[in-house]
Amino acid sequence: MSASAWSGGQLKMPRFKIGDTVLVEGRTAKVVWFSENANEIEAMDEYIVEFDDKHRQFVISSTLTHKSQAVHNREHNSDPCYG
Repeated sequence: MSASAWSGGQLKMPRFKIGDTVLVEGRTAKVVWFSENANEIEAMDEYIVEFDDKHRQFVISSTLTHKSQAVHNREHNSDPCYG
């Protein structure tokens, strides 16, 4: 059940899933809910993230980035400090 399987060529934005650790405005948070909105003029996913202090915030995909530790799914890791 891949979200990108039906989204055609719109793979520009990163996709996150429940449980992913992300950065929101420099703060670490965990994804607790998401909704895919592929039918919008500009497709964007919506998320609710939870911070360490249990505060939750509604965000859209363009405001999220993967936390630097969460690169285990990538095929290549170009961290110059590792080695």
